[in-house]
Amino acid sequence: MHSALNNKAIVASGLGKQYLLGGAEQHYDTFRDLLRGMMKAPFRKFKKLSGNVERDLFWALRELDFEIPEGQITGVIGRNGAGKSTLLKILSRITSPTTGRVEIHGRVASLLEVGSGFHPELTGRENIYMNASILGMRRQEVHHKLDDIVQFAEVERFLDTPVKRYSSGMYVRLAFSVAAHVDPDVLLVDEVLAVGDAKFQQRCIGKLSEVGQQGRTVLFVSHNMGLIQELCSHSLYLKEGRINHYGKTNDVLPKYLSDGVEQQGEWAADDSQGTLRQIRLVNAQGERIFSAGYRS
Repeated sequence: MHSALNNKAIVASGLGKQYLLGGAEQHYDTFRDLLRGMMKAPFRKFKKLSGNVERDLFWALRELDFEIPEGQITGVIGRNGAGKSTLLKILSRITSPTTGRVEIHGRVASLLEVGSGFHPELTGRENIYMNASILGMRRQEVHHKLDDIVQFAEVERFLDTPVKRYSSGMYVRLAFSVAAHVDPDVLLVDEVLAVGDAKFQQRCIGKLSEVGQQGRTVLFVSHNMGLIQELCSHSLYLKEGRINHYGKTNDVLPKYLSDGVEQQGEWAADDSQGTLRQIRLVNAQGERIFSAGYRS
């Protein structure tokens, strides 16, 4: 193990991810189009060397430096396009960083999107074994924990049904249950809990808290600030691909909420007694991040 980790689950230094927009990834319908594209490739490279390619480059992440200790539950927050999902894909080793490096201690399990790691034609039981093996579990381990996985996911009746017939909620429950029961050292969860109902979300929060109490590390991406505040002791706020703030959640959330957040409500226009019916907090894109009130 690298000495830089030293009780740190994740250490990132100078981490960046760059994408080339347009021109770089060509899709060809015929072999003739492919040959034509290959002939034009040197001219595209010359254009890059001439310095006229900057408009085609996009930094999804840039110059990220952070350390996450073992056992910490960290929320990753930011607007759409801030780089949250890209960061988790790098940590999951789905994609490689363009610059910098990241070191991770131990087994990593990730839940990045509904149905990821599942084969639609296989049954729930078969997908449990396949997905768990991908995450590093031996078959005997899976067999030992099968009942717990199925019970937590609440798919007992559909265990031997192809998952292509599952609802999105069933997909999420089963995928989360597998990821949470493989005993990962680092668990990465990206917004998928938004698909489940409120009851299952609370069960997931309980399970993630349990994972943290066992000394394991969790990174949790969400636009739901209520969940972030309830679950995460620390938060990482990404803005335009860079770290805007990283620290205790109670310190980070006010900075995020005050950054481009609008307040909406009903107010009395005179001195008579009025009624505050509802408070909604939305970000600059109109996404609801908090609400409270009642209906008459």
